[in-house]
This record gives sequence, structure tokens and C-alpha cells, in this order.
Amino acid sequence: MGLTLIPIGIATVILGYILGDNPCILCWQERIAIILLSLCALYMSRYGLRLKYISTYYVICIYGLWLSILHSSVHIGQDIGQGFGGLILGAHAYTWGVFLFIANLLIMSLLIGFSNEDSLKNTTRVRWGTFHKVSGYSFIIVISLNVIQALTQVGPPPYIGQASPQNFSYDLSKTVWTTKHWPTWSHFSFRANNYIEQPEFTTLTANENTKLKHANELLKIENTALPANVTGRVTAISYDEKRSVIAIATNKNWIYLLDKTASKILSQYKVDPKFDKDVNNISGVFFDKNGEIIVTSVYKSYVKLSVDDSYRMKEVGRGNLKTVRASKSYIGSSALSLLDNEYLTLSLPNKVNDFIVLSRFSRKDMMLNAEQIISMKTKEVPIITGMEVTDNAIILLNNSGKQLIVLDKESNKPMNVYDIDDVNNPQGVTIISNKVLITDEDSGNKIVKTYLLPI
Repeated sequence: MGLTLIPIGIATVILGYILGDNPCILCWQERIAIILLSLCALYMSRYGLRLKYISTYYVICIYGLWLSILHSSVHIGQDIGQGFGGLILGAHAYTWGVFLFIANLLIMSLLIGFSNEDSLKNTTRVRWGTFHKVSGYSFIIVISLNVIQALTQVGPPPYIGQASPQNFSYDLSKTVWTTKHWPTWSHFSFRANNYIEQPEFTTLTANENTKLKHANELLKIENTALPANVTGRVTAISYDEKRSVIAIATNKNWIYLLDKTASKILSQYKVDPKFDKDVNNISGVFFDKNGEIIVTSVYKSYVKLSVDDSYRMKEVGRGNLKTVRASKSYIGSSALSLLDNEYLTLSLPNKVNDFIVLSRFSRKDMMLNAEQIISMKTKEVPIITGMEVTDNAIILLNNSGKQLIVLDKESNKPMNVYDIDDVNNPQGVTIISNKVLITDEDSGNKIVKTYLLPI
């Protein structure tokens, strides 16, 4: 009883009624789980360790442990000392739930382990003594205080708890009652509200509302058919000036090295999507200054590939890129900024983050250097599926608007815009001398379209 009623009593009386702390919506669910554990413990003290009570106890403990881990995980990635509410013995209140439910699981396991089979089958009622009666009355008092707090601070049904509740107040005019956090039907996922559908590069479509105005036309030079045995949809392209080779990546996790004309395969390598870090649904590829190939997935995970003199590729490392503003976004492109000694990624808009975030990472340790939201004067946020960086500009491939957007490297604002209306579903972009190469598909054929470089 002490492991259940004492935490609830402290949380309700001291933290709530005295110090003015109000539980958030997850705190209330954890508190309810602990109350149910207390009720189950009362039944066992009255009727013994019956199997139905034991199984119920385990179910409640597992549910409460899941809630506590879920609650803690929301804040565990924050900087040191940050969290929700105050500290209790150096830890935030919600983290104590993990200890509480694990302790209850262990204690129940020990009770079962040291009990004989006859005691588990015993149906004789236990006569309550003074301790049991005090426990029962304490339970009623604590529950009553919780009911009062819930009805006054959260409100009667259908009102529900808040994510960031106001302080406990005896003045009901200062309390907030809300139904905002009732769950809604959505695409099923065990990640619940964190579910954001992955981009499907093969089905991206044009959207006139994502076009920038006052665009010029790009001068088309030629189309080059990629080798027929390239597997998957080409999602990224990059050129290595030192070796005079082209790298392309596909959504099937294949990386190909091609000659400068993009018509001959020099070597190929399939990235293992599930080894160590999950690298799947590749959206970017570029050459590093040391000659390695950096492959990025929509998850912001990456793989480093070395290339020997025979163009054979070998994985030499992989990891995850950590962002802040783009943490709830997938990325559609990546590139190397040689002068800044940085890797760049560009996020894709979605239902949670309806904007584009340019993230910069240090080449030295792959840590985040800076982030900026890129503003576009369009009716809807464009889908960017390609990026290339020059000395003074960042070139973006606007897939949905069928445009090439040239950003000023200092201000990250558009300087020039060029229409490329002859493309179907443009993906990667790279630069060779005074030419821009864009990957596309036409009637199922993989091609590279070449235009005269406008900058």
C-alpha cells in the first residue's frame, strides 16, 4: 500500500493542494493507474493472492509503466535540467512513475515466488485488522481528494486534462476546462500523434500553388538516357569533379557510379537499410571533399561510402543527423557546402511542420550548426527534392512547382527562379561546369535532363 497510496497522497495533498501543482493529461492517467493498483491491493489484502487479482495487478503495472516511459520520453531528449514541473530528489515527478511501477512488478513477483501453490488457491477471506482498515479509509480519503481536484481543475466529463495545465487554484474562475486533447480517428500507428506519413517520391505531383512568380525559362540542352539496369526510381544525383564521375541514388537503396556522360555504370552498391541505423527511402547523395559518398535517407540518417581507384564502394560509417526545428519532418535533399565545411539538408513540409527548414551540420562531428526556416512567396509550401551548393548560392529543385530556385547563400532568400515545365517528376539536381543536370522519368525511362546553368 505504501508504494501506491504514499505517492498519490504526496502528489495530491502536498504537490496539489499545498504547492499548487496540477497534473497534465499523462500525469492523470498515471495517477489513475496507481489508484487502480491500490484498489487491487486492497482486494488482495481482503481475499488473498488470487490469480485474477494478480493478473489484473500485472496488467495495470504494465500499462502504468508504459505511460511513465511515454511521459518521460517526451522530455528525455531535452538539455540537462530541463523538464516538466519541479524536481523530487533530483528527478522530475513523472520519471518516478517508472521506478514505482517497476518496484510493484518486482514486489508482486517476489510475493508469488515465495508463496506456495495452496495459498494461491485459497478462497478464505482475510479478516481485516486495524492496519487494513486504516489503509481502506486512507484510500477513500485520497480518492475523494483526487475526485475533487479533477472535477474542479479539469472539469466534469466531457472535459479532459491539459498538456500544460494551469496552477491549482481555489478560484474556479482561473481554472481551464478543455476538450482539446480527446483522441481523433487518424491513420493508425503505434506512434499515435507522432505519425507523419513518409514521402513517396514515385507519386509526387505538380501543384501550381507552389510556383514562385516572375520565373525565367531554362535553356534545354539535351536528354540522356540512364542505363536500363538501374534499379528503382532515381531520387538524387551528384557530380565529383576530381574523378569526373556521377553518383545517383534510387529509392531501392542502390547507389550507382556513372561516367561523366551518365550513360555507363562504373560500379554499384546496395545500402543495407536495416543494419545498425535505419537508412531507407534514400533522398540525397553527394560527394564529400575527401572523395567519400554521403547517402542520406528521408529519416535524416546517413551512410558514408569510400570509393577506391577501381570505383568500388564500401560502407565506412553511418549515423543520424539530429535537428530541432526539423525534428518532425522528413528531408527531401542534402548537399555539401564546401566553403562552409558543412552538410546541408532541406526538410519536406507535412501536416505538423508546414514549412521548409534548412539545417546545417558540421563536417567534423555531424552536429547541428544552424537552422533556418526558408520562406517562399507561394500559396502553398513547395516540395524540394534536390539541392546543390555553389560558392555564393544554393540551388533548389522545386518538384511540385517544376522550378529551379536560386537562393542567396547569405540571406537564404530567392534571387532567381527558372521554370522547367518539360519535366514530369524531377528529383535530384547537380552541376557540371556550366550545366545543370536534373533526373526525371519519361514513360518509365530514367533520364537526365541537361540545361544551361543560369548563374
